[in-house]
Amino acid sequence: MIRHLVVETYGGKIDNEGDYRLLTDLVRNLLTPSAYDTGHKLVDDADTNLTVPEGTSLPDYLEWIHKLPEREPPTYLGLPANAEKLLLVGLGQTMIQNVKKVTDRLDDQEKLMA
Repeated sequence: MIRHLVVETYGGKIDNEGDYRLLTDLVRNLLTPSAYDTGHKLVDDADTNLTVPEGTSLPDYLEWIHKLPEREPPTYLGLPANAEKLLLVGLGQTMIQNVKKVTDRLDDQEKLMA
């Protein structure tokens, strides 16, 4: 029931079928009966040790939250560890292509003026 409520609440605004499937898979993988066990790993990755909080009180949760990294690694979302690097490489390539377009247009205008 909780899975269904989460998917319907957050998925109601999603109009892309692929994104909706990703949300459904994410919720199905996170909200499992074993998620209530102490030491349950939230991220199934050898390099990441993200487990559920030990206690159930508000201070326990706040302490757990404050221990989270400033920038969460892409593996928390099921992405490869080098996802950010791949994104930056793609953005760099796009920027180089755009600069080339601008310089080509500037060269063409200079030829027309000459």
